[in-house]
Amino acid sequence: MNYKPVGEDEPWQRLNSHHEIPMGTIGQSRINIIEGDAGYGKSMLSLRLMHDWCTRDQDDQCSQLSNIDILIHLNLRQLGGVASIYEAIVKCLLPLDSSIKESDVKQLLQNEDIRTLLLFDAYDEYPDKDKEDNFVSHILQEKLLQHVEVLLTTRSSCIPEGCYGLTGRIKLTGFDGRAREDYVRKVVTKGDEEATQKILTQFNTNATLADICQAPLLFVIYAHSAHKAEINIDFRSVTEFFRCMVKCFHNHIRNKAQTKPTAEEQAQFQKFEDNHDTLDRLAYEALCAENQQLTWDRDICARKLGKEFYKRHTDIGILVEEEVINSNILSQPDPYKTEVRLFHKLACEWYAAHHFVKRLRSSPSSLPGNLVDLMDPSELQHVYRFACGLDPIATRQVLDLLKKNKDCNSLAVLCALEQKDKAGDVLDMVRDLVSRDVIISRYDSRLLQRTTIELVQRACQDEIPVSCLQLKWCFTKFDVTSSCIVLRSDFRLANLKTLQVLHILGEYTDGEITRDELLGLLQTCEGLTELWVDSMGLLLPLSIPPEMIPPTLKRRNINILYDRRRGLVYRLSFEHGQWKIHDQRADSSLGVVIDQSDSQLEQEWCLQELKMAAEAGVEIRVLALFESFNTVADNSQSIILTSGLTIPVLPTLQLLNMKGSNINQEMFIKILSYVKECPQMTTLLIKYSPLPDVVDPKQIPSQLKERGLRG
Repeated sequence: MNYKPVGEDEPWQRLNSHHEIPMGTIGQSRINIIEGDAGYGKSMLSLRLMHDWCTRDQDDQCSQLSNIDILIHLNLRQLGGVASIYEAIVKCLLPLDSSIKESDVKQLLQNEDIRTLLLFDAYDEYPDKDKEDNFVSHILQEKLLQHVEVLLTTRSSCIPEGCYGLTGRIKLTGFDGRAREDYVRKVVTKGDEEATQKILTQFNTNATLADICQAPLLFVIYAHSAHKAEINIDFRSVTEFFRCMVKCFHNHIRNKAQTKPTAEEQAQFQKFEDNHDTLDRLAYEALCAENQQLTWDRDICARKLGKEFYKRHTDIGILVEEEVINSNILSQPDPYKTEVRLFHKLACEWYAAHHFVKRLRSSPSSLPGNLVDLMDPSELQHVYRFACGLDPIATRQVLDLLKKNKDCNSLAVLCALEQKDKAGDVLDMVRDLVSRDVIISRYDSRLLQRTTIELVQRACQDEIPVSCLQLKWCFTKFDVTSSCIVLRSDFRLANLKTLQVLHILGEYTDGEITRDELLGLLQTCEGLTELWVDSMGLLLPLSIPPEMIPPTLKRRNINILYDRRRGLVYRLSFEHGQWKIHDQRADSSLGVVIDQSDSQLEQEWCLQELKMAAEAGVEIRVLALFESFNTVADNSQSIILTSGLTIPVLPTLQLLNMKGSNINQEMFIKILSYVKECPQMTTLLIKYSPLPDVVDPKQIPSQLKERGLRG
């Protein structure tokens, strides 16, 4: 998981455990949001935090909750029609015969001496989230209980309006390679190394499987089923995967039966597995509804599905029951009711796709004209992919629908790949797309990013060369432990073995790529011939000791180019592990700014650029020292910065610009002595710095007078 402090420009920070979530003692933001896609463990995490708080005296690791006096956990999915936080607590958390009233709860929560944490789970399924006048919005907008801390879980696509930049955010990123390996080895195979590697190999070589099983829930189901040989482990489409997943649910209940089912019972079981038209329609209508109401009243649902069908699907876990507050309590004596939902949103998309196909085949003209708006591909891409995998005739109609959305080109190809019998033709489409530059931008929609990533990984999986991948302003790092590229969106690219050229365009504050990360990236991309990093802020290693470079990399002779956007392009030599000037833009010269606030590595890179330019005779147009100047060496051969780094004499320097330094007469003469050693320098600018009122002309080097130095 990753954590982002308050502020739009704050960088994401990796958290290795839920114990590191900064709340209770944070002192930065009163509200924190846990976000993630369906099945990523948001609700499970909220329950774990509540458990840690309850056992905090015995567990010294949960220090982030140590200062919380009261923790209140509410499932927002259950709170439709509830008018206030006080009513919700009384109805959801207190016994029916409790003497505590709403006024008592209100008095307790308004006590600012009591540190309270409200843990709101499932905001994305909160029935009243689109109503302006709901108590959750009032709390988030600081109209109510301004002193109370809040932790809220929701899907990434459903962040409460107005919360961007005002809250701390925790993003669940799913299982990476290390988490998958640890879980399989410790929980699934119990240390059986051969069985562990058999399962993990599938994730490393199958892009479809790796993508869909980023959700921990689906990964856990798959890993256990694959280990028990209940599921085919070689999938080439999401349709194949989910068909097997559903079959596993049905097989599992059969295998658990204490007595062998009769032939009649077997036939009935098979009928329930194969015929689910009513459930298909319910799922389709739920996804097409304005607010995607993914739950149904238990009694109504059971009546529509049939009692036997309903019981079968709740027994095996495809349908899940849940008790919620009865919002129509005035007409019902029981304050609670039972609702039912499918175990995962992907399951809802699976059954909805069956009804979608039926409508496409029987009466496509009856589909609403705004279907793509009702079933937004960015939220429901698997409905379209499942539909294509279920029925070849429906595929063409699905592709025609997707063409209306400019972000759906990659999704359309993935939909076509669901068709086994046309795999060859579709692979030709993939081959054509990746023969040109493939671009992933920070400003792409999540749908476009995700489908483009899967398309690239599918090409690599099928040994199709990927000509060039451009990552525009979206690269975060290369994760050595999982051997994958991590984007700002937390999407990951792995197994890029046929990628030929990788072009990373960065921003001004992008961190660094370490030696280990750079070498790991080059080794992971086995077919890479060129890496081009184009960024002022994304820093690469100053050098790499030749002994650290594996012989296989040296033999590949990869072209590694680094453009700091200052007019020069550098190339890393594997022979010596050093950077050399590779190219100079036409009519350009070098300009360098060293600020006191720059990192040590940034300052070291600036010095290295200055030295390379001076050695190559490249004109250094300007060197600006902003509050980073300390002094000049006694021999006048170098400038010493506040960081302790030194700038040698630069023969091609034209202009020295110094700002914000205290300069007395002695220091001023030292600066002039350094300038004297830079033969091409014609201008010295000193801004916002106190200067001596008078300088003895005799102390000014005569060479500067002859040169006509301006200041």
